[in-house]
Amino acid sequence: MVGRALLLIAIAGLASSTVYLFLALIAALRFRFAPPEASPSGERDAPLPAVSLLKPLHGMEPHLEENLESFFRQDYPAFEMIFGTRNGSDAALGVVEALRWKYPGVKTRAILSGEPAYPSPKVYAVEKMAAASSYQYLVITDSDVRVTSDFLKRIVPPLLQPSVGLVTCMYRGVPTGGLWSVLEALGMSVEMTS
Repeated sequence: MVGRALLLIAIAGLASSTVYLFLALIAALRFRFAPPEASPSGERDAPLPAVSLLKPLHGMEPHLEENLESFFRQDYPAFEMIFGTRNGSDAALGVVEALRWKYPGVKTRAILSGEPAYPSPKVYAVEKMAAASSYQYLVITDSDVRVTSDFLKRIVPPLLQPSVGLVTCMYRGVPTGGLWSVLEALGMSVEMTS
């Protein structure tokens, strides 16, 4: 009698979880292949404001040049890129300098924050970069982020709405090779966004 009840409970659990997974798959496919949403009225017609892109850097990492270059290639009317490191000997500054020569039309600066005055060096560097920025709108991204050329055109317009003060973006980790890289990418994609 108890065994039969447990079997029925197990079957019900299996059936309900299967239905849930099927619905989740349908939702994921609809999301993946849905056309982009139309912009709210007037948002598309408003002139795009100049923005300051803040990039905290700390040493070399896999694909740093490709990641940073994706921001130099932005199809956006007016922006500046501000890179922040603790000191001038950071290896990432060599990559930045090479990209500055490759893209002379992109306004860039490097801010040396020095040793942090409080426990978070990254936040300290961002604070120094924000203080040095030329524009009201700030876009802050990590050095391991790679974007498409329309990134700024997609994330800035919502900020023009009076009811919006902050925009954030979902992202997914991309492994650079090896099991640990795959696990880190999984963690970035799942845990950091939840």
